[in-house]
Amino acid sequence: MSSRWSKVTAEECIFLICDVQERFRSVIYQYPSVIHAAKILLEAAELFKIPVIATEQYPRALGHTVEELDCQKMKVYEKTVFSMMVPEVEKNLLEHSLRRTAVIVGIETHVCVLQTTLDLLEKGYSVHIVTDGVSSQRAMDRSTAFRRLEQAGAWLTTYESLLFQLLRSKDHPAFKQISELCKRPRPDPGLNTL
Repeated sequence: MSSRWSKVTAEECIFLICDVQERFRSVIYQYPSVIHAAKILLEAAELFKIPVIATEQYPRALGHTVEELDCQKMKVYEKTVFSMMVPEVEKNLLEHSLRRTAVIVGIETHVCVLQTTLDLLEKGYSVHIVTDGVSSQRAMDRSTAFRRLEQAGAWLTTYESLLFQLLRSKDHPAFKQISELCKRPRPDPGLNTL
């Protein structure tokens, strides 16, 4: 990480959606919040022209990406390892080599999100974890992972904070649309704590 504070720009960003699959709907703590944040970022990516990469963990057994997320708006790759950094994803990242800031939502915070983050940090990326868009089966695993992620050098943020950082000003052409995205009702009670 090159600086104490990490500024995020749309031109340098890539969004990663980790394993937001149907099978996990009933077992992940506050899963509706994860889906909500992923959907908001997917829609924002279109406005900011930010590429989106998604993975599916062993979809033959765990199902595909949830129907709320439009897979036509992202590149989706299957995997059986925990990190998203499979060869196909790495190849896609190389195609966007000027984008050195990775923004991650998905599951599980203490396994796939953590291992993906560590791999990206090792490759020199600035990594931003959307705290209201990641979760685990157990809240304790999630909160412990946040400490580990921060210690490793990742930045913790929320999707609203990130989107307004990308806007920089009310004069941005997408200001109105992003503001509307951020005003959408959030699942209750949602992921309100680290």
